[in-house]
Amino acid sequence: MRRLRVHLAAAGLMISIGRGVFAVQAGAVPPASAPAPAPHGRVERELQRLQLTLNLTADQLARIRPILESRNQELKDLRANASIPQGEARARAAAIRRSARRQIERLLTPAQRERQKEIRRRGLGAGGQKG
Repeated sequence: MRRLRVHLAAAGLMISIGRGVFAVQAGAVPPASAPAPAPHGRVERELQRLQLTLNLTADQLARIRPILESRNQELKDLRANASIPQGEARARAAAIRRSARRQIERLLTPAQRERQKEIRRRGLGAGGQKG
């Protein structure tokens, strides 16, 4: 089911991009007014998932973005450091993720926190179904 969603999303994206390219080539839509691209990158995808599952406000999104960016940079730096033993690297990665999760939880309303806990308890992933 999740694969089907991914394939449908990819097909829709390709169709949308194709329409935009042909419209620009035909001169119907100037390049500056082309639709904004779909979210890309881990931070944007995670923000989109959080927005859909928790109904975040624009202010919450703006405050969560730097937390996710910082977390991802710390994890990237950790992976790049080959001198750290694997077990220690895993423990540090878990601590980085836990810290970011706690920072984000502080920005949520009580109802959003409860919804997030429910999602974690059920083990639901980004697609809304256990995969």
